[in-house]
Amino acid sequence: MKKFNGIFTALVTPYDNKGNISYSSLEKLIQKNLDEGVEGFYLTGSTGESYMLSMAEREYLVEAVMEIVGKRAEVIVNVGMFSTKHSIELAKHAEELNVSAISSVPPFYFSFNMDEYVQFYNDLADAVSVPVIVYNIPAMSAVKFSMDDLTRLLSNEKIIGLKHTSYDLFQLQQLVEQFPEKSIFIGHDEIYLSALSVGVSAGIGSTYNIMAGKFVQLNQLFAAGKLQEALKIQNEVNNVVSVLCEVGVFKGVKEILKLQGIDCGECRKPFLPLTDEEKAKLKKVAIENGLL
Repeated sequence: MKKFNGIFTALVTPYDNKGNISYSSLEKLIQKNLDEGVEGFYLTGSTGESYMLSMAEREYLVEAVMEIVGKRAEVIVNVGMFSTKHSIELAKHAEELNVSAISSVPPFYFSFNMDEYVQFYNDLADAVSVPVIVYNIPAMSAVKFSMDDLTRLLSNEKIIGLKHTSYDLFQLQQLVEQFPEKSIFIGHDEIYLSALSVGVSAGIGSTYNIMAGKFVQLNQLFAAGKLQEALKIQNEVNNVVSVLCEVGVFKGVKEILKLQGIDCGECRKPFLPLTDEEKAKLKKVAIENGLL
């Protein structure tokens, strides 16, 4: 069973001045992250504005990233949609491109029961040969998995892991303890060091776009037992995260990327542009914490 470790950047989707996906900005963003030491990329997730992209755009984005990355890094693709049919279509497309794994949020909007959620993931796993990673993000999906639910899901050998975007460190520790062979990713950047302390060895995060190097450094310091130095880095990360949460995480990440020299455009409407005051706050916190 494949097991992932290290830093996986949840890529933003860059747009040009016409609102189309920008290949050139994608190249720059991927190279920046590779230079900072990431192990891979997570595509078309929340950070990538997945549900604001058409099916064709989601497929094009995966094609472009695979062309740029080649064999230099792992690529995981979120194929979550409202229906099993469309998720499987995206999964088969990703499989054809030889991605490392696929992932999916549970279907949302309608209130399905747990048997239906489990069947969704099993159907996805049966449809393709690539491994599957569950994307647990209760704040966005409104689906809260218990340990019994996750045990049912992870009993499928083709479901090799979970992206845990939850502040429930107790459940996270239980997952690491009970499923040592599975890939358990922390999805909240602001508790990355806490996740390392309960045995997690991989992360998928939005803010890696702008500061992947800090998380790579966190891994190194934690492995060396230099906890106070690691905590200092986590505090710097959290200074930035605090302002991002205030102005809008995805909009804020794109603004800092622009300050770093990679123009990824603005998030699609109905997201509104940042105000001048918000941009000033982002620039200030980026400078103060070594991002510019």
